Amino acid sequence: MNELVFLFSADADIQTAYEFYEAYQEGRGEVFMRHLDAALGRLRTFPEIAPPIHEAHRRLLVHGFPYGVFYTLEGRRIIIAGVMDLRQDPENIRRRLRGRNA
Repeated sequence: MNELVFLFSADADIQTAYEFYEAYQEGRGEVFMRHLDAALGRLRTFPEIAPPIHEAHRRLLVHGFPYGVFYTLEGRRIIIAGVMDLRQDPENIRRRLRGRNA
């Protein structure tokens, strides 16, 4: 099975999203985490499930939430660069992803 490797920025993104949804409605953060876990499970099984969107990065949508998992493939490793809110300016996302490739 493929190994998921989370960059520090992705871990921070997940924590921020969890806290945001918990502040919005108690238990909603847990729902977000379950949907994210399901997406990551699909990703481990089918690493090329999502299309390339920016250079080598791919984006997998998190069902039921406006979030995307941005990742690259490096052999049997899946490098998670970010778990970002898709409601922001797409240029902000591209800038974050370019920072990973710099």
